[in-house]
Amino acid sequence: MKLLRIETNAIAVTWPYIKEYVEKPLKRNTGESTLEDVFNSLLRGQANLWVGVEDNEGIIGILITEFIFYPQYKALCLKYVGTKPHTIDKWLDYSWQPDSPILEYAKQNQVKRIEGCARDGWLKLIEKYNFKKYYTVVTKDLD
Repeated sequence: MKLLRIETNAIAVTWPYIKEYVEKPLKRNTGESTLEDVFNSLLRGQANLWVGVEDNEGIIGILITEFIFYPQYKALCLKYVGTKPHTIDKWLDYSWQPDSPILEYAKQNQVKRIEGCARDGWLKLIEKYNFKKYYTVVTKDLD
């Protein structure tokens, strides 16, 4: 597998090939972003698009990341992950190897922590990569 960070100037031509992978996690969010919002944040360089490619399968998934600037450090937020069915294990195994492009990118950008929101079902998948549940996010909609 290869994991490629797509440069901002290539987002528009890449988008038709990966849009369906972005739609998957957006169906499970709480309405904070639309497909158009994600596309525009990628075009503006506010977010980064990572594409996982398998030699014999083509694109197997995407990851969208954003930097979060806390007063004391910078984090890399795993904003959206979308993969082909039954490929998440390949994706995770490659993405969190010590020399993975995502980790190299984070180090080059002086990131102290990688974080993201995940459903409880993901916890079993990601704990072997040393991710841990730190807190629970709760929401209350206002009328």
